[in-house]
Amino acid sequence: MPIQMPDYHNCGVNVVSSIANACGLTPDHQTHPFVDALLQKKSYKNIILMLFDGMGVDLLQKMLPEDAFLRSHLRHTLSAVFPSTTTCATTAIECGQMPCEHAWLGWTLRFPQINQSVDVYTNQNDRGEVAAEYHVGNRFIPRDFIYPRINACGKYKACSVSFFGDIKIKTLPELFETVLSLAKDNEKRYIYAYWPEPDSSMHRHGCYHEKCLAQLVDINDRVEKLVSQLPEDTLLLLTADHGLIDADIRYLDDYPDLMAMLVHDATMELRALSFHVKPEYKVLFPAAFEKHFGGHFRMVTQKEFIKTYLGPGNVRENVYDFVGDYVAISLDEMTLMNHRPSFLQIGHHAGLTCQEMQVPLIVAKE
Repeated sequence: MPIQMPDYHNCGVNVVSSIANACGLTPDHQTHPFVDALLQKKSYKNIILMLFDGMGVDLLQKMLPEDAFLRSHLRHTLSAVFPSTTTCATTAIECGQMPCEHAWLGWTLRFPQINQSVDVYTNQNDRGEVAAEYHVGNRFIPRDFIYPRINACGKYKACSVSFFGDIKIKTLPELFETVLSLAKDNEKRYIYAYWPEPDSSMHRHGCYHEKCLAQLVDINDRVEKLVSQLPEDTLLLLTADHGLIDADIRYLDDYPDLMAMLVHDATMELRALSFHVKPEYKVLFPAAFEKHFGGHFRMVTQKEFIKTYLGPGNVRENVYDFVGDYVAISLDEMTLMNHRPSFLQIGHHAGLTCQEMQVPLIVAKE
């Protein structure tokens, strides 16, 4: 199965770095030449970046006809950051930082400060309980969002529109209405807008289910309508955080020899698993894992993972806590869960397949 390594010269961080530069903020990372050229065409009143979770290039090409608005305006293929997952990728875009810098590497991270594995969005531990009376992720790995830094430059006003953004919305129509309203006011704006589909439907029903198609067609039609309503001096870009793949699930519970070697359950992501190994098994673990899953995963050490997969920049100290002794990265459909869940998702992400790693850069309006 074709795979793609993360390309940190052609990813969402580079796109946001170009936007930040146009907004008067000196970016921390290399800008994207294609986006730079777009931004140099004119002085835009509005720069809008809309991110639709899970809307990878593979999904667009397999589910929409060539003349659909989103496909016909697909101008460039970007690389997802790694791990190719929402936690990591949206944080990279909202902060303009590489994964090694922001440290929001995956859904479940091991926090030595409280000796628990925590789902950083829900703040729950691996028993489904509230991990702490405070939000663990926000306390120990606070995010440095780019919006205040852009605002401090005084050239553009920056904001995020999402369930959890500066401007909170609850429905897809509300998201589009809010973006349009902001674009029509008197301020020069950078607007980032996020929506959790088609990712949610792909998790539940699989990547190519008719319900995913319905979500994609709805997004396509709403974007096309929005373009007809936006002011002329608006640049509207669309992208995604990652794509998905229909998974072949295996359970680590079924491999007691491996589980016995671990300090605790595997963390980070189901397709990019972080293993903290007991000292007496650190030499033996890679071979034991290879015996069961050889060819389906790439096993790398902590040092190699941080150096090769998490991008350039100053490595945040927490990264060393979150990345165990070894990381196993999925190269095909195979996906590993610690235990059998009460509800099984079909679509998954965070691996290296092209389906997960290739995301679009759609120029909807320029």
